[in-house]
Amino acid sequence: MSARPVRAEDLEEARLAEVDAEFMRDFGPDFAGWQPWQVEQYLDAVAKVHAEFSPQGVAA
Repeated sequence: MSARPVRAEDLEEARLAEVDAEFMRDFGPDFAGWQPWQVEQYLDAVAKVHAEFSPQGVAA
């Protein structure tokens, strides 16, 4: 059995899918029907995932 390298992009996408599943489970699948505080929590969670996987010290 050989180890397969995993790309950071794949890990990020998997984590984003987990965030989506968690929020869909908690708040329902109709994003348009979410309350503003729910949308804010979701966007914060997505931003945290992106920050976790973003290169450090790179100017935007």
